Amino acid sequence: MRRVAAVVVVALLVGAAGMAFDGVFPPAALLPVVGPAAAVPCVLALLLSGRLPLWGLLPASALAWLALVSVTIFRSEAWLGFVPGPAAMRAAVLGVRDAGGWLLTTILPAAPDSTAIVLVSFLVWAGATVGAEIALRSRAVMLPAVAGLPVLAVAVVLGVGGGGSVVPYAAVFAGLALLLALVRTGRPAGALVTGAPLLAVLVLAGVVVAPVLPMADEPYDVRRLVEQPPPKPINGVSALDQVSAWLQNPQRELFTVATTSEANLRLAVLDTFDGVTWTSSAGFVPTGGRVPGPDGTADAVGQRFTVQGLPGPWLPAADRPLLASGPGIVVDPATGMLASTQAREGLTYRVNSAIRTFPAGALRGAAPAEDPAALRLPDGPDGRTPPQRARLTEIARRATAGARSPTQRAAKLAAYLRKLAVNDVNAPPGHGYRSIEFFLTESKRGTTEQFAASYALLARSIGLPARIVVGFRPGEKQGDLRQVRGGDVLAWAEVSFRGIGWVPFYPTPSRTRAGDGGGVAEGAPKQAQEIEQAINNDTAQPEPARTPDGRPTAPAQSRPDGSSSWSLLWVAVPGGLVVLYLLAVGVTPPVRRLRRRGAAAPADRVLGAWRQTVTRLRLAGIPVSSGALTAGEAAYLAEGVLGPDSREPLTALADLANLAAFGAEPVDQAGAQLAWRHHATVDALVRRRVGLMRRFLLRLSPLSLFG
Repeated sequence: MRRVAAVVVVALLVGAAGMAFDGVFPPAALLPVVGPAAAVPCVLALLLSGRLPLWGLLPASALAWLALVSVTIFRSEAWLGFVPGPAAMRAAVLGVRDAGGWLLTTILPAAPDSTAIVLVSFLVWAGATVGAEIALRSRAVMLPAVAGLPVLAVAVVLGVGGGGSVVPYAAVFAGLALLLALVRTGRPAGALVTGAPLLAVLVLAGVVVAPVLPMADEPYDVRRLVEQPPPKPINGVSALDQVSAWLQNPQRELFTVATTSEANLRLAVLDTFDGVTWTSSAGFVPTGGRVPGPDGTADAVGQRFTVQGLPGPWLPAADRPLLASGPGIVVDPATGMLASTQAREGLTYRVNSAIRTFPAGALRGAAPAEDPAALRLPDGPDGRTPPQRARLTEIARRATAGARSPTQRAAKLAAYLRKLAVNDVNAPPGHGYRSIEFFLTESKRGTTEQFAASYALLARSIGLPARIVVGFRPGEKQGDLRQVRGGDVLAWAEVSFRGIGWVPFYPTPSRTRAGDGGGVAEGAPKQAQEIEQAINNDTAQPEPARTPDGRPTAPAQSRPDGSSSWSLLWVAVPGGLVVLYLLAVGVTPPVRRLRRRGAAAPADRVLGAWRQTVTRLRLAGIPVSSGALTAGEAAYLAEGVLGPDSREPLTALADLANLAAFGAEPVDQAGAQLAWRHHATVDALVRRRVGLMRRFLLRLSPLSLFG
């Protein structure tokens, strides 16, 4: 029964290590893979270990694994119901070979149906097979648990940057390893019952303490050592160049979206200007669904899109996507832009987005972010500064005169453009230097293309890092869907502020409410209007506190009431449990030894010497039990590890223990002293054979509390 129990613990232990991949794959996809991969090889080991040699069992186990993954992961039929076909075997082998590299170069977690999960199945199956065979074929106490360590290590390495946490599974792994030690050392049932709650406390302490360790906030990512493939640029006509064409065909159906939100839908982020046109520097990488999300507060929104006549590779979504699922979807991690490598017309995909919110109070004192690329204004073809740049700077300074902060400059610039020019869908296209200069100084009529491009150039000329976003208004509601057409196209600008991110500004005036003095922006959501109004109405900027020598002081970081107390409690309680445990394992063994040696009756002292000797033998890796070891067994087992010098003292001590426990005549004082001298001899042999580090680690083990 103990052999079976040990194998069961090994299966649970390796299974816990396999579930630690929940940062790499969704837990719902892991469980059907990890469960069979941990259980089946252990069952095979129990059934075949006594019937097949190891060289025969391992091929049988490998064949069983290939049959399992060919059916469950690669969805191919096995020959005769259990023999995998050549194609499935090749796919499994190549999948294990390539999965690691693919997982290191994609955004985690991987898709639930990704065949890369074959790597998890392989590692768990191999760990369970090796662990079960060690448990059945050797007497080593902790060695079966070592078979699960590579599984846990790979999960830790690959899971950095994923959505899950390896900490709970690592704590369960450690607890099961200690349980395995209790089972393998032949402890009585009472010790197992007593040790289980202690192991549970230790596991809970590990789960609580691990997240507050210094490395928990920023774990080392092995992807820094991996040469990542360059993000794949997706070429196409600039979305800003298509704005005028869409406005000229306003009834053209582009896509539908099912959503409860009225947020604008982003299509492309344009951050590179060459003097003639705006393009995107986005690089797209595959994703299993997750999109790196924004910092700060946000409102969750779900959408389901169906593409109709939308050209180009980009896919619309509300800002900013967190999850995206659909055929061939790739993502730019920096901007959250989505694109598809599949055929476009009729494409359906789903997106969960986080609509960012920007409290006006946080923006009030914000400084521009340090982003040289978002400030770049190119020179002319001859390498000289084009004359339009100087005029743009002059216009921008005049438009933002009187602004008391960078955010006020950004808001005043948007209002200036809305007041300066008219939104005319029939205006000629173009957004190069000359086109923008003509728009600002002469025609003063343009589409949303010219307003957004003008804002970005003017903002950059006065030190505000800016970029352009091309997207759409939410469209016309038709039942449960919204129909988005060409006339819904809209371009706006974003400015990056330190600690806040990219904040949208809408410089295009309303087509339906012209002449409102720049107060109404085309397509601006209510939040953007409120932010701009609050920033423009803020006439008094708070003066920062200063030190006695005149330097500004850093603002105090306030916390909600009681947060520091809770933080201290979260650290103090687990820390106290750890300290108590260290005290217990440090004090219990010497106190127990003194109590045994100082027992009142000589017979009790002899039995105490025997139990103390059994404890020392376990340090040498001899799985003995004080209630089951006979003199011959003790001498035989000890001689194989400690050498022939151990036979005589162990045999004599075992005889004294048998006499004290079952003899007709009582043991005298001299017999008790002789028993402890024999114990000292065995103890010295153990110390010579067992290194200091191993004795130290075993002292920290819960086994030392039950010796």
